[in-house]
Amino acid sequence: MNATNDAWNEFWARQRAGRGVGCLPARWGSVFAVLEGHWRSLALDLAPAAKVLDLATGDARVLHWLGLANPQLERTGIDLCPNLPQGPPGIDIRAGVAMERLPFEDLAFDAIVSQFGVEYGDTARVAAEVARVARDDARIAFIVHRGDGAILEHNVARAEQIAWLLDELDLIERTKAHLARENRPWPAAVRTVAEVVREGRARFGEHSAGWEIPEAVRRSLIMGAEAGDSIEGVCALLDNIAAQACNERDRIASLKRASATADARDTFLGAFASCGLTLVSGETLKDAAGRVFAEMLRFKRG
Repeated sequence: MNATNDAWNEFWARQRAGRGVGCLPARWGSVFAVLEGHWRSLALDLAPAAKVLDLATGDARVLHWLGLANPQLERTGIDLCPNLPQGPPGIDIRAGVAMERLPFEDLAFDAIVSQFGVEYGDTARVAAEVARVARDDARIAFIVHRGDGAILEHNVARAEQIAWLLDELDLIERTKAHLARENRPWPAAVRTVAEVVREGRARFGEHSAGWEIPEAVRRSLIMGAEAGDSIEGVCALLDNIAAQACNERDRIASLKRASATADARDTFLGAFASCGLTLVSGETLKDAAGRVFAEMLRFKRG
């Protein structure tokens, strides 16, 4: 699991620095609209000043949405990642905290929520902690991934494109070898990478890892040549591109595992039921194009 943790730590570090793009393209804006709508609706069912805990809070967007609908909520978010983006004002974010070991007293919260979070943890231990810190009448709602969902489909396709570039074509190492054989501005290397850019665009489109990564390599070569960078400096840039691609692939692998965890309903729901938390409802979530992308699960005691 170290590779998974490292990949997500890097993800949130890049989000914090303003260099991240998230797990979905911007054109999927309706997904976020649907998510926000469901959390706003939940917030309206909570009493003013209710205490809310968000598990695996990330950038605290769920708590932000809840607060927009019910500004008096007392909002706390925890996440295992130690380097989270700056959260919105009025939210207590605790980084480096595991869902399986919550640093809160028993019966501390009126609501416990999570968006694409609980399914990444040790379900039995997370369920036990949720049951411990939730008050008897607490609202408990999780939005989880689905194995047949569009989010997983989109990301699996990106992982396959990364594999094509890094494994099948060996793009980074082949490009570095080109640099060692010719002088700046490395015309043969640029032409070779440009061919991969064109193939990636033709096969996968411009909003794809199959185009983005070779295009980043091509631009690195051109800008490095224009700046008079050394081969070593350009190779370091290429290694960084490869590292980012590998981190994305590790995150996607963890997404696949999380989706499988949520899909194993008997085991997943059974862990909560064994802690006295019963499923009240499960609602399939679709975006504006009708694509299934997640499910909202609501629990209660008893």
